Amino acid sequence: METVAIIGAGRMGSFIARKLNSQYNIILIDKDLRKCGLLAKEISAIATDSYSLLALSDYVILALPADAIHQAISELKSVLQQQQVVINVSTNTEKIALDPLKKLSKIAAAKIIGHAQHMASTGELPLIVIDSEDITIRNRVAKIFSLLGTVCFGDEILVKNINNIASEEAIRAALNIMKRLEEINIPPEYISFAIRNVACGTMSAFALGEGGPFVQKLIQKINQQ
Repeated sequence: METVAIIGAGRMGSFIARKLNSQYNIILIDKDLRKCGLLAKEISAIATDSYSLLALSDYVILALPADAIHQAISELKSVLQQQQVVINVSTNTEKIALDPLKKLSKIAAAKIIGHAQHMASTGELPLIVIDSEDITIRNRVAKIFSLLGTVCFGDEILVKNINNIASEEAIRAALNIMKRLEEINIPPEYISFAIRNVACGTMSAFALGEGGPFVQKLIQKINQQ
């Protein structure tokens, strides 16, 4: 069984680890050893804060915020091996940022169209866009991420644009819902339910083409405004 090391045990790193652990040995690397250790115990993985254990892995997944990637790359330089594949899942970090590692390992991107917390809690499938200059590596990475959801090959920049626009518009909608409900004196504790259940459910139904007559009337009303 091949080994996948996941750097970052936050929401996305944890989501990926739980999806892969049935088919791969998992090494979790995070500065928060308690959080990392609890997840490792749950899925029978190895927990550590040391990059030295990367020597045991076939794949290294960078599941870190964009502002933490630079430091990770600096630490990776001294431990990577030629046969290893480094996979970046950070939406706002492009492959060019990993250029310092090109001579040390294989590089790929696996960009996820999906929200980690939402996917974990609802079971909603993400779409993962695999991007690599090497066809063989691209296929290997696609095999790994097929355990998370639907995969396709494409340009990672597409996912950056999709996720950023979708997130921005979702927050804009949530703020607008909050404002309108506050204007009619709806209690704050009700507003959270309205956003999480009614708004998210309606948007999901619309995306799936299952909105029904009520949603169709709303679309017609909004288009006429």
